Amino acid sequence: MSRIVDGLINLPPWLVLLVAFALPAAEASIFVGVVFPGEIAIIVAGVLAHAHKLPLWLVIVVGTLGAVIGDSIGYEVGARYGDWVLARLPKRLVKPEHVEQGRALLRRRGGWAVLIGRFTAALRALVPGLAGTSRLPYRTFLPYNIVGGLAWVTMSALIGYVAGASYKAAEHQVSLISGGLLALIVLVLLHQVARRSQRVQSWLARHGDKLPDRWLSVSVLVLVAGGWLLGGLVQDVENVQGPTGATTSDSRLLDDVIGYRRSWLTPVVRGITVLGSSPVTYGVVAVLGALVVWRTRNWVLPLCSVALLGAGQGVRLAISHAIARPRPPRAVWLTGAHGYAFPSGHTTLATIAYGLAGLLLLRLLPASRLATALVSLVAVVLAAAVGLSRVYLGVHWPSDVLAGWSLGAGWLALAATAFTLVRLIRRRRSTPTAAAKTVPEAQTAAEAQAVSAAPDVRRLAIETPAEPSPARDGAGSGAAFRPDLG
Repeated sequence: MSRIVDGLINLPPWLVLLVAFALPAAEASIFVGVVFPGEIAIIVAGVLAHAHKLPLWLVIVVGTLGAVIGDSIGYEVGARYGDWVLARLPKRLVKPEHVEQGRALLRRRGGWAVLIGRFTAALRALVPGLAGTSRLPYRTFLPYNIVGGLAWVTMSALIGYVAGASYKAAEHQVSLISGGLLALIVLVLLHQVARRSQRVQSWLARHGDKLPDRWLSVSVLVLVAGGWLLGGLVQDVENVQGPTGATTSDSRLLDDVIGYRRSWLTPVVRGITVLGSSPVTYGVVAVLGALVVWRTRNWVLPLCSVALLGAGQGVRLAISHAIARPRPPRAVWLTGAHGYAFPSGHTTLATIAYGLAGLLLLRLLPASRLATALVSLVAVVLAAAVGLSRVYLGVHWPSDVLAGWSLGAGWLALAATAFTLVRLIRRRRSTPTAAAKTVPEAQTAAEAQAVSAAPDVRRLAIETPAEPSPARDGAGSGAAFRPDLG
């Protein structure tokens, strides 16, 4: 694989761009992805974009077109010849368990399976064909195909662009992301199978336990991921031998962003960065909290939201003073700033505040999946825009912003985990299990069962004919019971 990557790096830029279109297109259409992952070509094109041999936007557009067209062809192949093709592919290339995982994902999630499968190398080549085989409507398949292709190509191209000459490390990073997502999908599928298995449920009932709550599992995963990323960034920043890991690209990335500055764009970015300031973030949470109190007469969630925002800001300040990382040179600043750089205060506040604001807003809207998806999307976009604005304005290094996102997401996940645990503990205490019945309760149940069965016993005694008595004298049925003494 390394030799192929080295060979691609040495190709002319126009040819690399052509490969960046052709390889993602061939991944699902002719199942090339089961042998050679398409993100390799996108990463190499991103590396060339870093060297200013290709425009980054052109790499993303061309790669996205290849990915979307290829998956659409794969969908048609699956709809027409899917089962026939899968039966003839080598089992060592297309493993039956991967096929079953893809079909299970499609049965459960539909279009979302197309989006999630895009980010896993083991499923990316199979999911479009399986979607066609499963008769998933194309009008459902196409929007998720476009969004997934754009997100996947952008991620791969940016990783190559950030890595620069260290493209082999970038390839390893994408492999880790793909493997982690595949493991997460497998865990989710196993969790769903266990929830539907009567054998598993009966075993858990006998042992007085049950499967973890779904939201608890999600919040713990986000907490672990956010903490792991923040810890890695702290280690990179604090390295006494100089910047390592993600921080090695800070200066180059900041210079690249500065090169994209435009006179018409700067006022817009200054307006966006205000959305992460303390007055705006606290104001948004306070206003939505007041509306929730007015609508529901419930003070708990609004007060907890304000308290979580303030505590998160306090944790951010403690980390900032402990690390004391200086900001970029003042000569590149386009707005005022104070304090240390790591982690970004505006980014952290925006991530926490708009996450809490989304939760409060959902309490005011009718419950629906569409409302949840739209509110979550708006919160993510606002947090991302505020973070990127801090780099554009030159007051933060890119790794400062990444740390702010990690801290904010981890803080929200910590609060969600604590809330879910408290809710589960209260539910368990209020719902006694069958094994916790006392002896008087068992006796009462047995007596009630005996009383309910008494009418049946009496009815059986009345309807059953009496047997003849051997003590009876004379002829009749009793003669049969007298012994013959003659």
